Amino acid sequence: MSTHKRKSINWNQARNMDVDAWRERQIHMRLTAYLEQRERDFIRDHAGDTDEELIGCVQQKGRELGRMPHPLELAGGQYLQERLGDWRMLARSLGYLPVGKARGEAARQRLKEQVAEQFARERRALKAERQQEKAEQQKQERLALRQTKQA
Repeated sequence: MSTHKRKSINWNQARNMDVDAWRERQIHMRLTAYLEQRERDFIRDHAGDTDEELIGCVQQKGRELGRMPHPLELAGGQYLQERLGDWRMLARSLGYLPVGKARGEAARQRLKEQVAEQFARERRALKAERQQEKAEQQKQERLALRQTKQA
């Protein structure tokens, strides 16, 4: 006989887990779309740039941050990596310490948080709009009911 107890979850917890999973999927899709669009925009704007001009973009962001930026911290980071080669060697040539994996994860997390906040703002605005529409509909229904009672 097994002494293992199955963990029971009430309906509300199960519903919330599904909502949380849905929210995470929405944020992931929006983050992916944002990064892809940012990459396309950068490529469109900088396709004709020389390597020196692209290095200037990296240097400018480096001056803003006070350190070597991670490719995720740059619009067109993937394109820059493809054009300029090894990011660690680029960092050294620009006088920066190489970028670690943790910084990339932190950059992605910051972007994810920004996208999540935008998503939350949109959801709140949509909810407020729906509530306003519902209130207007109820107002119209009350007005129609009064008119039928007076007639």
